[in-house]
Amino acid sequence: MVKKSLLSFLGVMLLACSSMLFAAYTDVFETKTYHITINVLCPEGNVSCDNVIYTGVRKKDNASITLKGTTLNKDCNTGTCDFYGYEFKNKDVTYTIYQYGSLEISKKGEVIFSEDRISKE
Repeated sequence: MVKKSLLSFLGVMLLACSSMLFAAYTDVFETKTYHITINVLCPEGNVSCDNVIYTGVRKKDNASITLKGTTLNKDCNTGTCDFYGYEFKNKDVTYTIYQYGSLEISKKGEVIFSEDRISKE
């Protein structure tokens, strides 16, 4: 019994320590048409991240897509490296979510869909 309790305790401690070292976060982004979950899977303190997961669900038919992408940052050459959104690619279609609250879907560089985030009251 003591051995089982000790193993359980060690498992919990290992899980707690690993989550402190690797602090991922999730953002939920909703528009009139889509419900989007963004999971940023990089260690805490990273300014930019190339391990971001987008899961988008179209509300009218529950069709979903999951993509891997990156954060969008500007002025990294000067040292400020300001975050301004996320970018995800699926062949020639790019899904961009801007920090100010807009979803933009483009194909071969041409915007084919754009919609603002719904603010929840």
